[in-house]
Amino acid sequence: MQVFKKTFNLLVRPYIILLLILLMLFISPWINKDRPLDYLQQVITNLEPETIYKYSLTMEFNSEDYVKVSTYLPMEDARQENLEEVISAKGLEIEDRIIKDSRFIKFYGKSLTQQIYYSALLSLRAVEYDISSEIKIPRYYENDLSNYLDSTDVIPVNHPEIIAQWNKIKPSNERNMLQVLNAIYNYTYNDIETLPFKGLTDSLTALRLGVASCNGKSRLFLSLARLNNIPTRLVGGVILNGKKKKTSHQWVEVFIQDTWVPFDVTNGHFASLPEKYVGLYRGDYYLFKHTPNIKFDYYFTSSRKTIAPAVYRDIVINNELLPNASQMLQDLGIPIKASLIFLLFPLSTLLIAFLRNIVGLKTFSIFMPMLVAAALMYTGFWAGLIGLSFVLALAVVSHHILGKFHILKIPRLAAVVTIISITVLYGIVFVEIPMGVEIGILALFPVIILSFTADNIHEMSSESDWRGLLHSGIGTLVSIVLCYVIFNSILLQGLFSLYPELLFVILLALLYIGSWSGMRVIETFRFWSLLGRLDSRVLAMNDRNINLVNKRNDKNLMKLAIDKLQTKKALEAKNIPHPKTLARCRNHAEIEPFLKVIEKHNEFVLKPNKGSGGGGILILEKDPSNEGFITKSGRHYSVDNLRKHIGEILYGHFAQDGEEDEVFVEPLIKQHHSLAKFAPLGLCDIRVIIVNGQLISAMLRVPTASSDGKANLHQGSIGVAINMDTGKVERASLKGIEITHHPDLNVEFKDIKIPFWEQIREIAKNCYIAIPLGFMGTDICLDEDFGPLVLEVNGRPGLEIQNVQDYGMKVPIYEAF
Repeated sequence: MQVFKKTFNLLVRPYIILLLILLMLFISPWINKDRPLDYLQQVITNLEPETIYKYSLTMEFNSEDYVKVSTYLPMEDARQENLEEVISAKGLEIEDRIIKDSRFIKFYGKSLTQQIYYSALLSLRAVEYDISSEIKIPRYYENDLSNYLDSTDVIPVNHPEIIAQWNKIKPSNERNMLQVLNAIYNYTYNDIETLPFKGLTDSLTALRLGVASCNGKSRLFLSLARLNNIPTRLVGGVILNGKKKKTSHQWVEVFIQDTWVPFDVTNGHFASLPEKYVGLYRGDYYLFKHTPNIKFDYYFTSSRKTIAPAVYRDIVINNELLPNASQMLQDLGIPIKASLIFLLFPLSTLLIAFLRNIVGLKTFSIFMPMLVAAALMYTGFWAGLIGLSFVLALAVVSHHILGKFHILKIPRLAAVVTIISITVLYGIVFVEIPMGVEIGILALFPVIILSFTADNIHEMSSESDWRGLLHSGIGTLVSIVLCYVIFNSILLQGLFSLYPELLFVILLALLYIGSWSGMRVIETFRFWSLLGRLDSRVLAMNDRNINLVNKRNDKNLMKLAIDKLQTKKALEAKNIPHPKTLARCRNHAEIEPFLKVIEKHNEFVLKPNKGSGGGGILILEKDPSNEGFITKSGRHYSVDNLRKHIGEILYGHFAQDGEEDEVFVEPLIKQHHSLAKFAPLGLCDIRVIIVNGQLISAMLRVPTASSDGKANLHQGSIGVAINMDTGKVERASLKGIEITHHPDLNVEFKDIKIPFWEQIREIAKNCYIAIPLGFMGTDICLDEDFGPLVLEVNGRPGLEIQNVQDYGMKVPIYEAF
């Protein structure tokens, strides 16, 4: 019970502290206000979701000569607000001006493409007016409204048929504004059938036929209204319904007591308008004009999303203008979406740090999920995820195919990036992708990151690390989804726009996580059998990294331990036995002489100098049936294959620090006869944990077929517990499961006897004298001719030995200091 209580406190305590900090931060702005609850309510109001629309217009033509195209764009008014817009018209001059109450734009010149694209993010508001029954139609107007009362060819006012129709439908009181408008609306909406006519329909045609499209019905409404001295005007625009379409729309506005009130007699809106209506022009105009004979075409697209008003609008609370980080970034020319991603990036890094250091979730790359989530903001979640999955699959296949040619890592990665770039380029050119899709650097950059992720996947699959591949895949997907949720959170978008001070809270939280030495959630499952025992306290990963590796291990000594050749020099200075070096290769110029030396040996072990976890190590012997070499598992290596493998090592492919590396060769150690029957596929070694010069724990690592003959637990070797005092074997486990027999050989581990135990203990203590790391592991093998030999010194030994020993080693470790 104490274990679970402690684990619970360790996991919950960080959030209690973080919550207190957040509360202090949020309370501080209104703590001195006269009415804090009002202030809070106003803040909440500006964080509530608001629907915005993306309106796009694509105009296409077929001409390589001079072209001229004009149209109308959304203009801000009391009902619609233009938040952000994009205009793409390569090679064309642009004339953008206001004509009366409309925004007119003209493109002209010799176009570099055959397409003009426009998009805008619009905040639209539904309106509904209450017309008083007391309002009378004025006889005269103070302002000059004659343009909205005039008769035209398509909007006749005093035509006998218009007058006759009015006499049929007129109300009892022809001076009452509401009654007159009701009579006109009911007639044009109910009695004139709506049909989708193409082209212009004048008032008389609509009246005579009794059917009309939106423009005919609206013009007939204008004729009847103007006949009654009511100023009216046409409004042209688009109804946003989320579909790709070519249909525009027309409705009318009526001037009532200094206010233009909308009516749509096609869709049945009396003195009201839904929010989906985008007004483009006011007047009886054509929406498009263009140079003849250019095969002009166009279409509209639209979509909707929700966003907090604080993201794009200045917020005034209690007559005080709040600073707005999102607005500041937009003022610098950064689009809304990019500014939100920028503001929420630190929160995503906090999430990644939390998932890795507190939950223990593994991903293919540390910050790749965050970059992919940012890309999905531009492409849409499912479409982007499918697209990026295709890119990732292409990258993995490319790595696999290029790997068959044994191309070196750096050129191979560059080739994969090039293949992906070509594929994406052809996809953009030949697949119909709307130009409104904001690809941008944030959408393309993860494609490059995926190339490196694919390399990790390729390596893990090559090593048959299917368990690690599954865990990393699940962790990556979970991280992507959670980062995407953060980027799309309306509440977080608004909060970080209004309170960029939250970034300091994130910094504090990151510092806290960075210094938190508690057990990761995943480790509670890994060491579950040990947690319930009060006498067995588990050393966790964070504890090891922070309190042992970072605090107890000198950085220079850590570098020395990583460098195996320098480690050999330090061991030799203390007369500690270790395998001799047959040859070494420092750079590419030395590869050929190096190969000539190793070809003289019938069997040997080739190692990267700074490698870890068995990566890059080859145990080779001459292939009697063919030129070249063969591994213990039967894999053939030609001299050319070996040359390329050496090149990868020199590039630093297997180096712990990622820097350029060296290659060296050791003689193949002959397994001591006492262990020979347990490891015909490879070499056993003994891992000894040393803390401040004291021997804490030890295990024998036995290779298996699944570990490809390598004595590495995470690659599938067996861990066999050794009693530190007697050297006797006590228990064995494979991937955390206790076993009694070798899975490949059916031999019992109880038959193992560790020879030279006292000598092994003495060698391990001397390793601390040679390289005095506070927390270290040393790997010792048993050679038939030379006895115990030190293979390497590790300044960051793994923790699985606790499951092998069935005992947590935290208490003895800290007691050793």
